[in-house]
Amino acid sequence: MRNLLFFDIDGTLITDDQRKVFPADAKAALQAARLAGNLVFINTGRVRCNVNEILSETKFDGMVCGCGTYIEYHGEVLLHRTISKEHCRELAQLCRECRLQCFFEYSDFCGYDPEVDLPYIRPVVEDMEQKGYTFLTDISGEDFRFDKFSGWFDETSDVERFRRETAGEFKYIDRGPGFFEVEPRGFSKASGMQFLLEYFDLPFSCSYAFGDSNNDLEMLQYAAHSVCMEQGSELCRRQAEFVTTGVEQEGIRKALAHYGLFGK
Repeated sequence: MRNLLFFDIDGTLITDDQRKVFPADAKAALQAARLAGNLVFINTGRVRCNVNEILSETKFDGMVCGCGTYIEYHGEVLLHRTISKEHCRELAQLCRECRLQCFFEYSDFCGYDPEVDLPYIRPVVEDMEQKGYTFLTDISGEDFRFDKFSGWFDETSDVERFRRETAGEFKYIDRGPGFFEVEPRGFSKASGMQFLLEYFDLPFSCSYAFGDSNNDLEMLQYAAHSVCMEQGSELCRRQAEFVTTGVEQEGIRKALAHYGLFGK
């Protein structure tokens, strides 16, 4: 029986720093697991347009993107949960009023609000612009929309108002000091896993999740078998069934070998 293997990107498959190293041993291990009959999926908070670089480096059977809002298998889109353009504009305006500097993420493009003058997003935008990305910056524009978003705040931001006014519709994930991620309620990395287990009619026991940060917690909690990278958050390390070594210390290969996922 084949298994479904779900991998976070940043801090799990690639180094969580400016180098963004995807080690050759990890790529080889993923392909060996696929050759053994397993299905290998990316499972990331990134939206579809932000995974092209890693897709160019090795093959995957599919992806769960945008915290479960977009699912693709062998190039076919199986699910894409969208938010109306009007509501996206309303939410972006709320973020502006609360002084949250947000990175608005849609499957085909990303955007931000230059009216929020916090300093955090500029390095991210500049790095992505150098790689050819373009951004929507008019939150009242006809084309502006997003599936989910992440962002930064400081002592001048009204995080509590934002959380209070969006609590019924969205889940707020604390990603560390001054950084957060927001996903629609009912959608997550875990919901993406559940969707695919049902799609392939596979039992829960066939699910494996690999992650490192707090936005991986639901995925690690849901999976029958969960792996945290050595440098992962304390919450993820406590949740995981197995803690492997770091990204550049053959962590992926060792975890796959631990579970016998290379076959005989």
